Amino acid sequence: MPFNDKFSPPLIGSRWIEVANGHSLHLAEYGNPNGVPLLYLHGGPGAGCSPEDARLFDSRHWRILLLDQRGAGLSRPRGALSNNTLALLLADLEQVRETLQIEAWCLAGGSFGATLGLIYTGMHPQRVVAQCYWGLFIPSLEGMAWLYGPAGAARLFGNEYEDFSRAIPIKGWLPLLFEYFDQAFGHPQQSIAEKAFRRWLDWESALAFPGSRIPGAVDWRSRVLAMIELHYARNGYFDADSMLQNALQIPACPTRILQGECDWVCPLQVLERVPALIKPEHADIELMVISGGYHSLADSRMHQAVVKGGNWMLSVWHGLHLSVGGSGIAVAQSPEFPTGKG
Repeated sequence: MPFNDKFSPPLIGSRWIEVANGHSLHLAEYGNPNGVPLLYLHGGPGAGCSPEDARLFDSRHWRILLLDQRGAGLSRPRGALSNNTLALLLADLEQVRETLQIEAWCLAGGSFGATLGLIYTGMHPQRVVAQCYWGLFIPSLEGMAWLYGPAGAARLFGNEYEDFSRAIPIKGWLPLLFEYFDQAFGHPQQSIAEKAFRRWLDWESALAFPGSRIPGAVDWRSRVLAMIELHYARNGYFDADSMLQNALQIPACPTRILQGECDWVCPLQVLERVPALIKPEHADIELMVISGGYHSLADSRMHQAVVKGGNWMLSVWHGLHLSVGGSGIAVAQSPEFPTGKG
C-alpha cells in the first residue's frame, strides 16, 4: 500500500558508489532532487531496497535515497560475505553522505535497518536531524534466542519452527543451527540448498506476517537475504548490541520508533529489556506501540504508521527552519546523473 496509489515517485537517477574492500553500493534516488535528504535503511541485513520503498514517503518533499548495503540488492559483489561487517556498514553510510555532499539528513528504516540507523546516529549525532524506525531489532543474546531458539517465537509458531529446525538434533544450541544452514546453503546439490533457503525464509515470513510464505521458487534476492542474515547471526551481529546500548545513551535528534504489538520477529518483551527505550534519558526518543501491528509493512497498520512517521520527520525538519538555500544546515542538491542502472 504505497503513499500514493496513482503515481510512483520519479527516479532522479541511480549509480554505484565505490567503498572500501572492493565493494560497490547501489544507490537509487527518487522524489525531489531539491527535497529534504532521506536515507532509507533496509533490513535483513541483506534485504536490499525496492522502488516500492520510496512510495512510503511524499516524493514532493523528500529526496529519497535507497541504498543497498554491502552484498545486498544490486550492490557488488552480489551476496558477498567477505568484508561485510557492522563496522564497515557504518563507515559506508558516512562515506555515502560525504560523497553526496549532504551536511545532514533524516533516516528511516525497519528491523536491522533501524538497529543500524540508531547506531550510526549515536556515532554521528550532528549528521541526523530526525529519524523514524519500525520493527527495531535488538541484536542481543535474548533477541537471537527469541528469533531462532526453541523457547521464543517457536512456542507461538510450533509447526513452523518444527519445519524450520528439523534435522537439527539439539534445538537450543544456536551455533549448531547456524552451522547446519551454512552447510545447507552451500550444498552442491541444488535441491538441498533450495529447501534450506525456503525453510529459513518461510520461518522469517511466518513471524513477520503470520500466514505468509515465499511464493514460487526462491529468487536470487531471497537467497542473498538468507545468506547475509545467517552471516550476521553467526557472528553475533558483530557486537551490535553493545553498540546499540551505547548509542541510546547519547543525546539524539528527535527519534520515533514504531513497534507492532504483534511483532513476532522483534517482540515488545525483548525491547522492554532495554531501559533506554522504555524509560529514555533523552526526551527526544519516543517508542510508539502500534496496536495489532505486525513486523511486516504488508500490515496496513504498520504501513500507515510509517507514512505518518515520514510526515512527522518533515515537520521536525521544517520546524528547525532547515531548507534548501536557507540558513542553518546546507542541503546539497542531487547531482546530475543519468537515470537507469548505471
